[in-house]
Amino acid sequence: MMTRSLSGRVALLVGVAIVLVLGAASLGMDHLVDAEMQHRFDAGLRTQASILESLVDIGPGGVILEKPVQPRLRLQRGSIPPTWALQCEDGERLLSDPAPAGYPAGWSQATDHSPAYADFFINGHAFRAVWFRFGAGDDAGTSTPSPASDIDTCNVVFIHSRAEQDEILSTIDDILLVIPMLALLLVLLASPWLVRRGLEPLAVLGDSMRDIGPQASGNRLPATGTKELEPLVARFNEVLARMDEGMAREREFAGALAHETRTRLAELRAMVEVEQRYPGGRSVDELLRDIGRIGADLEGTVSGLLLLTRLDAGIEGVQMTRVDMQAVIEKHVNHLTSTMHKRQLAAQWESGTPADHLHADVSLLDIIIGNVLGNACAYAPETSTIHLLLESGRLSIGNLAPELSSDEVARFGQRFWSKHHGSEGHAGLGLALAGAAARAMGMTLEFHLDDAQWLRVCLRWE
Repeated sequence: MMTRSLSGRVALLVGVAIVLVLGAASLGMDHLVDAEMQHRFDAGLRTQASILESLVDIGPGGVILEKPVQPRLRLQRGSIPPTWALQCEDGERLLSDPAPAGYPAGWSQATDHSPAYADFFINGHAFRAVWFRFGAGDDAGTSTPSPASDIDTCNVVFIHSRAEQDEILSTIDDILLVIPMLALLLVLLASPWLVRRGLEPLAVLGDSMRDIGPQASGNRLPATGTKELEPLVARFNEVLARMDEGMAREREFAGALAHETRTRLAELRAMVEVEQRYPGGRSVDELLRDIGRIGADLEGTVSGLLLLTRLDAGIEGVQMTRVDMQAVIEKHVNHLTSTMHKRQLAAQWESGTPADHLHADVSLLDIIIGNVLGNACAYAPETSTIHLLLESGRLSIGNLAPELSSDEVARFGQRFWSKHHGSEGHAGLGLALAGAAARAMGMTLEFHLDDAQWLRVCLRWE
């Protein structure tokens, strides 16, 4: 596929816009100039015809033309002299010297005192004429007859060549055509260079992108100082930040998975090699049980890591439904009954404000309560009590933790950290998963160790 130049595309659009705008402007100016010149030409014709009218005297003895006439009729003279004609109702006619070579149609039958104008051609020459009707008692330059006059009225036509006028209009048309076209040509020639200069920040931005990649995380696009590009740079930097976060999660997942699987696989391999070299008389069922336990631990670790990665990346689907929190807690307490009975633990509900139903993802809520309550049952001193407080907006689970310190509590929620790391069934992912699940539902999970060594885990949703 052929690539297109952005500067060429912009220059083409600018050129087309300039052609359309300048073309429309030239046509508009030409129309206005022609109309103004025509108006002035017609005004000159009307003035000369009015002069002729003022020299005419219609009386009982007929039509009389005052002298001298010639100097007053040469106010607008071209290569072809102006001509005129006078036609009265009694049939008397006066003509200029030289007489008109032709007349506009219908001038002698005019009945209106307002001037009428027309263009016509004689032997290939263009002429323009003005004519109107007047009578005795009319004032020069007016078109209102005297009501008391019973003298005949006359029609007068004044004819002037359009040659000089058309020559001026042609020259103006050439000026209005040539100058805009020259200006347009210069603009079209300069447009690509101007556009390239204007798009130079894009080239700088493209050069800045060469140093950005997975091998150089943390690099960002610099500010361009261009108003239109700043939002693009900001959004692109946000994308880079998300990509860096994704890469970090991927590296962390790959590193954690490699570490955990390597440890478990090494344990499995060592167990098999020891049994092969130094048989201890263990039964096949016992060996398979140990292998199954290691496999289950590996499966739990991988599943937990995958879920934690999806939650942190925001790609785990969250299905919010109406949940009865007390019923969920009681379900987990019943599930841990055997552990609590074995360690002689008691669950005590503290009084609080009755909790309303909340909207949450049931599976994620099970991860949070299951891990927090499971840790309390696993690490609380034997014969101690686990306190449960459910009220509007929060759930609190507390237990004695005499072996914990504040620094260790601050590390709660970190991946693969556990005070009793390496104990059966604990890979240090439980609280990290609980925290990620809480964040995915817009909740917060807090840990607090008071002076009496009571560890309280609080889940808040308001």
